[in-house]
Order: sequence, then C-alpha cells, then structure tokens
Amino acid sequence: MFIGRKKELEFLNEKYSSTKSEFIIIYGRRRIGKTELLKQFVKDKKHIFYYGHQITDALQLKRLTGIVTEHFDKKIYSDTFDHWENVFQYISENLQNDEKTVIVLDEFPYLVEGNASIPSIMQSAWDHYLCDKNIMIIICGSSMSFMEKEVLSEKNPLYGRATGIYKMGELDFESTKSFYVTEKNEQQVAYYSVFSGVPYYLSLIDSSKSFKDNVINNILKNGAVLFSEVEFLLKQELREVSVYNAIITAIALGRTKQNDIVQLTGIEKTKLSYYLNSLIDLGIVRKEYPSTIKTKEMPKSRMGLYMIDNSFFRFYYRFVYPYLSEIVDGGSEIIFDEVINKQLSDFIGLEFEKIALDHMKKLNSKGLLPVKCVKIGRWWNKQTEIDMVGFDIHGNYIFGECKWKNEKVGTSTLNKLREKSMGFDDALDKYYVLYSKSGFSEELISQASVDSHVLLIYEY
Repeated sequence: MFIGRKKELEFLNEKYSSTKSEFIIIYGRRRIGKTELLKQFVKDKKHIFYYGHQITDALQLKRLTGIVTEHFDKKIYSDTFDHWENVFQYISENLQNDEKTVIVLDEFPYLVEGNASIPSIMQSAWDHYLCDKNIMIIICGSSMSFMEKEVLSEKNPLYGRATGIYKMGELDFESTKSFYVTEKNEQQVAYYSVFSGVPYYLSLIDSSKSFKDNVINNILKNGAVLFSEVEFLLKQELREVSVYNAIITAIALGRTKQNDIVQLTGIEKTKLSYYLNSLIDLGIVRKEYPSTIKTKEMPKSRMGLYMIDNSFFRFYYRFVYPYLSEIVDGGSEIIFDEVINKQLSDFIGLEFEKIALDHMKKLNSKGLLPVKCVKIGRWWNKQTEIDMVGFDIHGNYIFGECKWKNEKVGTSTLNKLREKSMGFDDALDKYYVLYSKSGFSEELISQASVDSHVLLIYEY
C-alpha cells in the first residue's frame, strides 16, 4: 500500500516532464520509503529499475546486464558486459526519442562499494553522450553519510551533474492516518508518537491488536522487528556507537543544552560538536532556536537546544535502551505497565506539539491563518516558553498553545497565553491559537466565537 509522498511525486513528475535530460539524486534514511516512491513513480513509464546488492562487482554487473538487455530486447554477444562503461554505452545507443526513459539505480552505495570507479564512469558517460539523450537517471541511497559526503561532495566526480536533489524525510501526521483503522484522533497521535512517520515502522502496526500489544510485539521483545533497529542504523552510519548512544540518551532525558550533555556524558566539549553534527546530518537530532531569532544570529546565540528529531528514536532511548537487559530477560510487560504507561501521556504531549506546529504551518501555507507568517516555531527565553510563535513582515504575531490532557481547555489557558505574549512589546497585533486533545469549555468556545483574534483547533 502506497501512502502519501505527494510532494515527492510532484517533484519527480515535474522533472520527468521537462524537455531535457535529467540526473536526479534521491536519498534518505533506511525504511523511509524511497524504493516504494520510485516504484510508484515509474510504474506507468518506460523504465529500467535496478536495486543494488552487497555482492561482488562482477555479479552486480551480470545482474544489471540481464535487466538492461531484457528491457531493450536486444542481446549482446556474452551473458554480461565486461565493463560498466559498456552498460551506459549500450543504453545510450538503444534509447528511443519518442518517450523519456527512466533509469533507476537504487541503493547506489552498494554498487560503489564493489567498484569505486563507477561515479567516474557515470560522470564521463553523462558528460559525453547521456546528457543529450531523452533520459532521466535517478540514483538513490540509504547511507546518509555516503550520499552526502561522497556523492554530493565537491570531491566526487558526479558533483555538479545533478539536475535535482531530494532528501526524503518521514511522513507528517496527516499522511500517516491511512495506516490506522481506528478513527480516534487520540489513538492515531499515540501511534505516531511511538512509531514516528517512517512508513516501514507504521506498516508493522496490526489494527486488530491493542496499542500495548503493538508496542510490545514490534519493539519491546528481543527479536522483535524494531528491537535492534536503532543499533543497526547507527552501526551502518557511524563509528563509536557507544559515544552516540550516550549523547542521544542524554538528549532523550532532557539534557538539551551542550553543557548539560557534556556533564552527563563526560565527552569533551571540543569533540561533542562533531558528534552532534553527525547526528544532525543523519536526521536523528536537530538544533532548534526560538522562532524570533534571525538566521544570521544563530551561530553566536546560546539559546539553541538539541532535540531528538524522530519520535521512534526518542521513544527507544527513553523507554527501551535503559531497560535492554530487563526486556531480554522477558520483562516486556512489566516495562510497559510500570514505566511506559505511567509516562506515556507526557511523552505523547511533546509529540503533540510537533503535530500541532506542522498543522499550523499547513494552515499558514494555505492562507488560513489571520497572520501570513514568514516564520513559525517554538519560542523560549530564560523565564518562559511558548509552544508556537509566528509573525509576518508587518509585525503581527500569532501565539499558540497545545494541551494533551483529558480535560477540556478553558479560558485560563488562553489568559496565560496572553500573559506570556505581553513581552512582545513590538507586536502590531496579536492572535492566539489553541490546540486541545479533549476539546474546549463552553465558556472558551463562546468567547472565541465573538473574538476574531482567538482560534480553537480540535481536529488536526
């Protein structure tokens, strides 16, 4: 079942519809849905699709030969090309001009692993004859470090050849709803908060079973599909995994400032920046600043906080990693009942803020907010914090608050938000938006109905 990825398909189809040759690079973490996206894209197009394997170069070349010659239905003298350059020459000579042909080389890093000269061969083929053909080449990879440090770096032969580069991230909350049979928003948020927006993780959810059973069966059991997922991903991308485990654990425990991470982990501050930047490149960690800070001020600002950028990772390092021994010994039920279940509401509450922020950004992009914000994000200073603060070029502000509670939000929450906004003396006009898990009190609904500066959101 293919879900979401509308923007990605629009990007690829736009490139496909161009009148020139295209060289596209697609990359993103494993399990994010790159292969399914590419299969969906090429299903109604003339294409060659090759998925790289961790095999010898000779066997890789033989497999690709079979796929390419079968596509063009034109045999060669032997059962395999003797050189990679011959593959591209054969493709070039047999291309038809009536319809653009898409060539997909998925898991490209595996090809280069067996033959480091492939990027140079492709660069020469593209420069000398492929760039003038009616062709769309797509190379795709899951190894983030390889794709960014090798394929996209200036030292790589393919640097500057790409006509399009797309880094795939996880699905947003709205796109993931199709994975759940349940129609309850609360349950959907809970699943999204644990399994994140990674399509493969979400596909493991069995809607006929309870939330508890899905978490235990897929995550909290030795041998479960996702029990070793984090460790596998880190080992695939990074060295010194134990160091990265310590850093991510510290952030998961709320140590979001660099000095706090240093104190908890014992890692030297001069080395910590390198490790943090590696985690940021992988999309595991993000550095966040108050929304009102200008981009040019960020490098010197001390207000930046490090946050785990994937809810599954946050769940793993908060509830799984600290209890690995207990889980291996068969304590999954106890860990869920005595640890996870008692802290789950607070855990989901933080993810709910992210969902609300994404929803607010979508409303803004559609022109449905009273303020046409040029920037929206979390905001904080030494005294207080606000879940969402957005502003336009004229000085109008919108302030947002999210409440993940089993009680309706009342006027007191709105009043507190107004108090927090008092510090924005330069605001030309102020608007307020409230998100709630359980709805709003009649008094607040009545007040919002006559006040155009207040927006209440229950469905998101």
